[in-house]
Amino acid sequence: MSWFTLLMAALAGASAVEAKAVMAHFMLANSYSYSLADWQYDIKAAQDASIDAFALNMAYNPSSQLDQSIANAFQAANSLGFKLLFSFDYAGNGPWPASAVINYMKQYGPNSAHMTYNGKPIATTFEGTQNSGDWANIKSQTNCFFVPEWASIGPSAAASASGGVADGLFSWEAWPNGPNDMTTSRDQQWISAAGREPYMMGVSPWFYANVPTWSKNWLWRGDDLWYDRWSQVLQLQPEWVQIISWNDWPESHYIGPQRNADFGAFAPGGAPYNYAQDMPHDGWRALLPYWISTYKNGGVQPVANETLEYWYRLSPKNACGDGGTSGNTASHGQQQYRAAEVVQDNVFFTALLDSPADAIVTIGGVNTTATWRNKPSGGRGLYHGSVPFNGRTGQVSISVVRNGNTVIQQTGKPISTSCQNGVTNWNAWVGSAVGNAPGAVSSSSSTTTSRAATSSTSTSSLTTSTRSTTTIPASSSTSTSTTSRTSTGTSTSTTSTRPASSSSSTTRIPSSSITTAPTTTPSGAAVTSTLTMQITLTQNIVCVCSPNCACSPVGAPAAIAPATSAATTSSTAAAATGAAVSRSR
Repeated sequence: MSWFTLLMAALAGASAVEAKAVMAHFMLANSYSYSLADWQYDIKAAQDASIDAFALNMAYNPSSQLDQSIANAFQAANSLGFKLLFSFDYAGNGPWPASAVINYMKQYGPNSAHMTYNGKPIATTFEGTQNSGDWANIKSQTNCFFVPEWASIGPSAAASASGGVADGLFSWEAWPNGPNDMTTSRDQQWISAAGREPYMMGVSPWFYANVPTWSKNWLWRGDDLWYDRWSQVLQLQPEWVQIISWNDWPESHYIGPQRNADFGAFAPGGAPYNYAQDMPHDGWRALLPYWISTYKNGGVQPVANETLEYWYRLSPKNACGDGGTSGNTASHGQQQYRAAEVVQDNVFFTALLDSPADAIVTIGGVNTTATWRNKPSGGRGLYHGSVPFNGRTGQVSISVVRNGNTVIQQTGKPISTSCQNGVTNWNAWVGSAVGNAPGAVSSSSSTTTSRAATSSTSTSSLTTSTRSTTTIPASSSTSTSTTSRTSTGTSTSTTSTRPASSSSSTTRIPSSSITTAPTTTPSGAAVTSTLTMQITLTQNIVCVCSPNCACSPVGAPAAIAPATSAATTSSTAAAATGAAVSRSR
């Protein structure tokens, strides 16, 4: 077979629809202040992290605000080639009437931005087991593919509810129990219950909520969870992954960009203070392109730029009052622990490296060379480890060093024994940094908000872009919003304002033609073949492919986002006050 035939076969395969997809759980009630530009900004940030879709969580709340937010979301998604689906929340403001679900699915199911499976619009839920009987009728009228989140009744009952009305299963059980690391035992039960039907796997980096008005004041162990959970995704290969969450601020598992206008849930929730303020989690998106590319494509992906992400709490666990926060919660039938018994006083970090290197963590001027807990077998890939506080406080910095040369370096916020209102903030502070392309030896000066990235949609329409996003656009209905970001060097964070749109530095070069050397047919005729190619240049990474194929340097770093929880929410307060919401079971 000639090289030309092989090339054409590869190009044909590249256009095939990819079934696997990654979505992020998006609290729609936290977007009521969003302008169209805000939606576009968040979608671009998600695409830069290779996220395919937002699962729009919405409690039953008939209002013009809800409808306008949905309309803006779909308009923005259509303009950017992004996907959306509905997550009907039955635990927020009570059950959804079947007629309301049908109306939304009929209105938006046919929309080109709605995520589909086998040609059917996907619908999911947050709980709603008592209304499982509604879904046979909903499915018949909307032709939807139904993947409910019914973790409260367990895998077997969820699979058999209402005669097996579910077409697939989604598990919210994304956190470990007690002072333990996460395992896949519960996922295995859900996969077994689903049988031949698809499984949607919940993945989350953290959980801490202290909003006692809504009966939530507990944490589950985060620590190594973000690395561990994505490793488990690679192991289990679910049909879909749902990241929990993009913007649930009071539960501390957000990975999206922050806006002050979205923080309205803390006061009505009775929080001791806003524990998400100045605690950015954008760094948790830095390695998602690599994780997601590996999940979808398998094998060892190339490394475009070596990248570091790291996270830690800003005070030792016994330095201040615990705020009444428990580890686990008795409301879920769990054994409760003191919060300090569940978490570890460590700086955690994951690095995408082209070859082995050392990690050095400095706390208060004292250096510690880390031991990697996890290393890739071939030298190229993701390394993970942590370093204990060991009673040290002060400035935190982390460096990746190879053969005496610093290839990545970044400084984060200091660790202190002083806590706001004397109450420990059990939330994580997250940073990231991008080094040079493999083989370079100078140290990194990148910030956590400027990276090359690969984005994808569930229809395999991929784009490659480089975005520098140090600011957030103000909402059209509010005063200028702010966001916290990690900056280069010794500065720990910056607050800035973004314009209504962001720019891309991807350069698409006019199509070129490649002509093969003449070959001879059996009859003796000379034949040449001409193939039109598209060349894209992104952050000095050249991508060559045919004009209609997906051209993206795989592995480019991202730009700048156990037990189940009880049916408590701030949705009702949000409906009355316009406050942002947090939702957990």
